[in-house]
Amino acid sequence: MRTIMSFLSEDEMEKIHKAGLEILEKTGIKIGSEKVRKLLARNGAKVDGSIVRLPKPLVEQSIKMVRREVLLAARDPQYDLLLPVREYPFNTTSGYSPFVKDLETGVTRNSTGHDLKEFAVLCDYLDMVSFFWPIVIPTDESPFMEELCALDISLRNIRKHIQCSCSSERTARWQIRLAGALVGGEENLKKRPIFSAEVSPISPLFFEKNMVEAMVTLAEAEIPVVPMTMSLTGTTAPATIAGTMAVANAEELAALVILKCANPNAPMIYTTDIAPSDLKAGIVNYNSPEYPLLGAGCAQMARYYGMPSMVAHDASEERPFDYSFGFERCVLKVVMSLMTRTDLSSWIGSLDNCLNTSLVDVLLDTEVCARAFAYLRSFEVNEDTLALNVIHETGPGGHFLAHKHTLKHFRKELWTKELQDSFIFKASTGENYFQRAKEKVQEILARHRPPALESEMEKEMDQVMVQARRDILEFNG
Repeated sequence: MRTIMSFLSEDEMEKIHKAGLEILEKTGIKIGSEKVRKLLARNGAKVDGSIVRLPKPLVEQSIKMVRREVLLAARDPQYDLLLPVREYPFNTTSGYSPFVKDLETGVTRNSTGHDLKEFAVLCDYLDMVSFFWPIVIPTDESPFMEELCALDISLRNIRKHIQCSCSSERTARWQIRLAGALVGGEENLKKRPIFSAEVSPISPLFFEKNMVEAMVTLAEAEIPVVPMTMSLTGTTAPATIAGTMAVANAEELAALVILKCANPNAPMIYTTDIAPSDLKAGIVNYNSPEYPLLGAGCAQMARYYGMPSMVAHDASEERPFDYSFGFERCVLKVVMSLMTRTDLSSWIGSLDNCLNTSLVDVLLDTEVCARAFAYLRSFEVNEDTLALNVIHETGPGGHFLAHKHTLKHFRKELWTKELQDSFIFKASTGENYFQRAKEKVQEILARHRPPALESEMEKEMDQVMVQARRDILEFNG
């Protein structure tokens, strides 16, 4: 027994699938790269200028090549993640914020490489963070170096798998070389991909030149690709939930075709962050009731294709933790999202629609996550748990409190932790939850040190970064 939130019927999933096939074959996708257009044409796609139409057999053949299991390896193998998940979804930080709330002053400012290092160290310590999406942008670097520097800083300061963004072929090649330095070369990286890469098609149905060429490069290296589609109902997608899902699903299938044409063994994670638009304000409406429903539907479509997924990211950016009801309200929002049974979820620490974050908010969200897991547990149904003999023995009017069966099972079956077990609610009079969280962050950063890299590895990474900086900055003028 386990709770799964479903949104689509079997018939509705089939309709969305068929709609995706028709969109790709009739409407087509826009590909900004001539090189990728030629790649697709060699595999049977129909090219008309920048518009590429994908015949149904090509899409169906790509679906047959889906890698149903994907390894997200880690610098330290004890943190390896194998998808799909067996129990709880793997949660990570939100990303990729250009702003951060300063730990000491609380003032919002531009994020830096030092900030990213502190987030990495904190997330190395926190068990609820299963892998690490570089949550802030090192804006003290050149914009052309930000993605590579984010991976470099993360690899040096956290032992877990890293999921970073990648928006150009050149950056992809250097990210592959950098990660390869830690695992003994690029062939070993194929066996143990210690990073995955998030790339985002532009809705509707547009694969920009630099991004799509990065996808091909990553596929060739067998780096897991996370093509996060972000269709918005009423603006970049039709003003219907079904239409939005049809566009998003078509974009995911298109990404799959591109990756499989580049390398039949390329791993992909079905990834969306689709949401309704707030048509009055012209912004994304993450607080709408449709948002978690869209995530549930996308999780079902991923399972329909047998693909690992990263499709539900709902979090409460409000922090009413100073009273138990407010804390539980945040928990239930996260529970609803994770009940989609997405494999991966990116939300921890998000503020201001993912544009801002803080170390304190990362810590507080992990407390929410720990509580949310209580709702996601699996329960066995077997002869022992049905307890028929115990029921017969106890009989009408009896009680089970003193029975040995209760002693055997209650700790596993019943959630016995209280909200007071969280550090948030242990504040003395006059001390608020945010102050306690701040003190805990400061304690972690002062005491926790992830194991250092071997000196030869660091030297090789240093050399890669020197070469990459020269290459990327010279190329971009």
